[in-house]
Amino acid sequence: MEFYRFGKETVASIPADADAAVMQELWNGFCYRIGTLKTQNGAQNRIGFGNATYPELADGEEYAVCITPTGVGLQGRDHASLMRAFGALIIRIELCAGEKDTLCLPCGEIRGVYSVARRMIHLCVFPETDLSMLRRLVRLCGVLSYTHVVLEFWGMLQYDCLPELAWPHAFSKEQIAPIIREARAMGMEPVPMINHLGHASSCRIDTGKHVVLDQNPSLQYLFTPDGWCWDIFSKDVRALLKKMRRELCDLFGPGEYFHVGCDEAHIYSSEYYPMSGLCDYLHNLTAEVLSEGRRPILWGDMIVPYDCSSENPEKASAAWERAAQMKPLMQALEAQSVIADWHYDVKTAPVPSVLEFARNGFDVLGCPWDKPANIDAQHATAAEHHTYGLMMTTWHTMHANISAILYFARKCGFPKARWSDATGHRNLEIATLLRRVTPALLPYAECGFAHRQTEEVIDW
Repeated sequence: MEFYRFGKETVASIPADADAAVMQELWNGFCYRIGTLKTQNGAQNRIGFGNATYPELADGEEYAVCITPTGVGLQGRDHASLMRAFGALIIRIELCAGEKDTLCLPCGEIRGVYSVARRMIHLCVFPETDLSMLRRLVRLCGVLSYTHVVLEFWGMLQYDCLPELAWPHAFSKEQIAPIIREARAMGMEPVPMINHLGHASSCRIDTGKHVVLDQNPSLQYLFTPDGWCWDIFSKDVRALLKKMRRELCDLFGPGEYFHVGCDEAHIYSSEYYPMSGLCDYLHNLTAEVLSEGRRPILWGDMIVPYDCSSENPEKASAAWERAAQMKPLMQALEAQSVIADWHYDVKTAPVPSVLEFARNGFDVLGCPWDKPANIDAQHATAAEHHTYGLMMTTWHTMHANISAILYFARKCGFPKARWSDATGHRNLEIATLLRRVTPALLPYAECGFAHRQTEEVIDW
């Protein structure tokens, strides 16, 4: 096999709109900290090393890379695709056999062909999530060719409009802004998110915590009596949610989407949410977000219950009966709303609820979680029926099941390096990639993807 060989210092031509600092840190990490990258101005949507040959893009390709013994050329369809090409390139960097100071890239072509165009990921920022892990995860997703990253702060972002929306140790906007900039620099659109119905506690329901009421019980008037949902009929609540959206949009910068949540509201028969009131709320909410210049994304389970896609016939039948009663909610949504349809125990394609939303004219994101069979089913549905895209979810298992992020990316078409299947153990591969996107050496607890070696980690 032939290689493009290079030493400790490498020169690359990059577009003027590329973030040289991010590229240089990633290059250094994937070069085992012995290689540095110098940059010079180059052509739009191209990156070149040495005597580069730039491949032509075929229909359906996001990018193409050509590696020869004398140079490397990367061609992207746009800036975002070019940065995905850079991610696909750097994972192939190897130490030359027997030469500890010489690095190399196996010669050949890499073609950016993906089975799903929109490959989103939803990352939850919990009070237990350290800033280092969040930054590494966002970088990792960029390298793995995700196109969008949704960030949901579970009481972990300080708002100006109401301090009690954040725990005392929550991150400031100044701490989060560099991570958002890096996401964009790596070819991903960062998507802001606030729960606008259930999950108003910004905490998992089985912990009993509530970010607002545990700090200031006098703010109960903003919520339903049990604290789980916002009081959506309150002018104060609607004004607060609008202020929160404005703050997040200012922080995240330009973008196409805003995720408004609305899952697990548990309000199908609640006296606090009559059908007419819910319909008015969802119609006004989705219309308002559109008027603010973004398409609303919302979880689909309150409209088509998650059991509708159950492989248990009795559960599915009962859920579809309930879905028929909730049909007015679907009709109340603005047509440009995007439905994020999550089903975590569905292992057979096509996923019925995805097709139901699509039949009703909505753009649909199938949302798998951490089971390979569930990812397979959602991917097969999206690929075969050409739905809007997929959104990988991570929830509280970001650490324990981080390898699912890699599995999803591979399912969609992210290419492998020569070493990827060295042991066949995906945890080893994801640990290697995470180590190489790390911008600096870390203390023990922050190394890898578990704070302690006694934590449970799913064996892939």
